Amino acid sequence: MEDQKIVSKITCADAKPGRTFEGIGGITSNGMSKLLMDYPEQQRNEIMDLLFKPMYGVSLQHLKVELGSDVNTSAGTEPSHMRSRADFDITRGYGLPIAKLAKEINPALLLDALRWGTPLWIQNDEDKLAYYLNFLRGAKDEYGLEFDFLGPDINEGAFSRDWTVNTLVPGLKREGFGHIKLVADDSDHGWDIADHAAEDPELFEAVHAYGVHYRQDSTETAKVSGRSLWLSEDLAPFRHSFSRGALHIGKRIIDMYVDGKMVKYELHPLLEAEYENTPFNYKGILVATWPWSGHYRIDPGFWVIAHFTQFMQPGWIYLDDACGQSETGGYVTLTDPNTKDISIVVLNNGPASCRYQFDTGNTDRKLYIWKTTEHSHFQLAATHLESDGPYRFTAEPFAIYTITTTTGQRKGDEELSITAETTFPLPYRDDFTDGRPSGNPKYLSDQGGAFELELNSDDGGLILRQQVREEQIPIDWTYRRTPEPYTLFGSLEWTNYRLSVEVQLEQHSGYIGLGGRISYTSKSNEPPEGYWLRMRHTGRYELMKGKYPLLQGDTTALNPEAWYALELAFEGKTIKAYWNGEQLFEHIDSEISSGHAALLSSYHRHAFRSLRVEPITESAPVDCIRYLNTNAALHYSGDWGRADGDWNVYARTLAKSGVAGAEMSFRFKGEAASIVGKTCADGGFFDIYLNGTYQGTVDTYRPQTGFRKSLYSVNGLDPDAETEIKLVVKGMKHPESADTSVYLNAVEVVAGQLLT
Repeated sequence: MEDQKIVSKITCADAKPGRTFEGIGGITSNGMSKLLMDYPEQQRNEIMDLLFKPMYGVSLQHLKVELGSDVNTSAGTEPSHMRSRADFDITRGYGLPIAKLAKEINPALLLDALRWGTPLWIQNDEDKLAYYLNFLRGAKDEYGLEFDFLGPDINEGAFSRDWTVNTLVPGLKREGFGHIKLVADDSDHGWDIADHAAEDPELFEAVHAYGVHYRQDSTETAKVSGRSLWLSEDLAPFRHSFSRGALHIGKRIIDMYVDGKMVKYELHPLLEAEYENTPFNYKGILVATWPWSGHYRIDPGFWVIAHFTQFMQPGWIYLDDACGQSETGGYVTLTDPNTKDISIVVLNNGPASCRYQFDTGNTDRKLYIWKTTEHSHFQLAATHLESDGPYRFTAEPFAIYTITTTTGQRKGDEELSITAETTFPLPYRDDFTDGRPSGNPKYLSDQGGAFELELNSDDGGLILRQQVREEQIPIDWTYRRTPEPYTLFGSLEWTNYRLSVEVQLEQHSGYIGLGGRISYTSKSNEPPEGYWLRMRHTGRYELMKGKYPLLQGDTTALNPEAWYALELAFEGKTIKAYWNGEQLFEHIDSEISSGHAALLSSYHRHAFRSLRVEPITESAPVDCIRYLNTNAALHYSGDWGRADGDWNVYARTLAKSGVAGAEMSFRFKGEAASIVGKTCADGGFFDIYLNGTYQGTVDTYRPQTGFRKSLYSVNGLDPDAETEIKLVVKGMKHPESADTSVYLNAVEVVAGQLLT
């Protein structure tokens, strides 16, 4: 009767050997690693150890870096090492410095490189070869890095067989890089490369591995090709759910082999070290978005990945007869061909328990059982002597296990110096004295163009200059258009603050800008969603809210080479702007309540210095506390549902209702509060009540979707008094709206907190 309860018997002794495991790695690209390099050295080193130190943390075995091209490839730009045929500076950017640190931690780490965008000066295959070779030479000469793998063409874009076979492969061999193996074609639409190579002996010979993205299956042609099959980009865990995030990724790693016979998994991104108002946020194994404080967070998905990487190494062999899957789980078994050690990963992502029986054949060794659940991560759960007979155990719902004969694993989080504080302290000033020419200032994250330090010819000090000219605008990546140059910095919780900077036009062309309350950036070429002042060379100025002008005016034309003082101040619903100390305007708008600061420029080499961010007054509160719509202090009644998963909103989470009478209410103490949500084509009406008094009806319909918008805000409250705000869905809509839906993302409180 006992055997009838066993879901799966896994016998390793006579299992058929399968393919060779080639590792699990991460990808640093798309602006998603920049803030890591701005961390204090102690915390940065801790994070790097957690990512790459063997048998310690997630212990990644492979690292892919982006060949920079100055285009925004998702959440930011990676600077190009060549902006023209004559230009070369390999020290730009942060991908190679990260690779150098990683390689020092784990000398066995495999290095890979891939291009997303294309510098405009590249007009033919010889230009492209020079771009690749100079990257490889620079990596070797400046950082001591030898790459193991290279993607021959554009990530998820066009792949040129002739360039790969006739130019790149001969060029690599001729210039001393013949050891580098090519991985093609990093496709997001299928295994075309396997089909083409099957009929093209030269292409087959040129490519070491076939790589695809975001799928766990493969074709029969790919499987019988004789080439390694890679999942050369796939998901990192979404952080809103252990089951749909962390465990889902563990199952993808199992399924990639069981279904597709793929032997490498590359997480995208390596970590979250990008600002959380950029695309594809809230997805990662480790979050490092607070470099000013040293705070960082380890996601449970981190330890799910460690269930593979701390128990098997590249070169281990899959045992095909001891690998399997179900709708909600699965298992893979690998062995070390030299030591005969065995590791079995079992995952149960369902609500029911599953029973297993294991017979590894190693009768003289102990089995060690490691376990991770949502609330208990990477714990040694049990040991078992194989000589006592087959090992039987029950896999709990929503858990992952590793059963192994290996030892030496470690949960390397015992002595970390993670600070609790996340607040960006003000006043803040940066005179760009702490840096080097071609470097990036701390906390700045470029979204378009390239904002880099350079020597000021006037005094020999450092200034910040936007480097990409109109005639150099690069060719965008397949799935993202790059906006005109701007760079983000600061805290997403900044609400009431004053920012200032001195600006200089290099020539009598274009514009220069300063922005604040940047709450959102889209995956497009549009400017950031926030308030920003654009000062044109003619003296015409415009206050913009994202791409929409709010007001405009004129001052005297700007003199190239002269320095001017530009200032913006945000207090409640009021926005003020100053030019050389003179007030330009005062404007009232309440749709965006908080967010980052930004420096903006046209595609000209305009410059900045003396950056300042300060409280409105010395004692005035600056930051809000943002509470997600799922917070227990928000009280819901009536018919509410979920609309989660959209990266455009805070934490990918939305509450939704279009039913008349549905309510959301909260109590708080504070000077101000905002309800943040989505405006859209199916938006409906809600009534708002402040301490029981009707304040009005809000229409959330907009023809174009707006994310992270303040649907209602109130200011000037007594911070010592208790305040209640209640929202009541009306079940009514604008005549042009498609529905009556109200979407709630978060609540923000200034100078106070929610009350339970």
